[in-house]
Amino acid sequence: MVKTPGFIEKLKNIKHIEIIACGLILAVVLLVYFSCASCSDEKSAATSAGDLDLSNADYCTSMQVQVERIVSKISGVGDASVVINWDKSVDNTGFGSGSTENPKPVGALIVCDGGNSTKVKLDVIYAVSTLLDLSIERIMVYPKSH
Repeated sequence: MVKTPGFIEKLKNIKHIEIIACGLILAVVLLVYFSCASCSDEKSAATSAGDLDLSNADYCTSMQVQVERIVSKISGVGDASVVINWDKSVDNTGFGSGSTENPKPVGALIVCDGGNSTKVKLDVIYAVSTLLDLSIERIMVYPKSH
């Protein structure tokens, strides 16, 4: 029979070893949790520094990118650039966390390859009007210069 090392024998003689083991496991779990939390904070900082990550981007930028993508897919549009003008009013409801910012689109400008065509202009205007709940008078479509 093989003798066990002295260290293992000492461990067997410790009272309440289960509590100590649970404490060590808890310490490791907390260490892993907080190291992952700091990684996500660094990712948020990188996103605000200029990288576009739609899951973390603010609402206005996210909507602008989505409108640009969908407008580019409309037949005849081609490459499109979209700028949305926002009214960022503050809503003081007095409930919960206080004031919140509710951005509302007030106008849109689209510059696209197919902007010379009346049909393409109307298609884009109606699509953006539907997406942003804007009146058609507040949406302008222009041809891209080449």
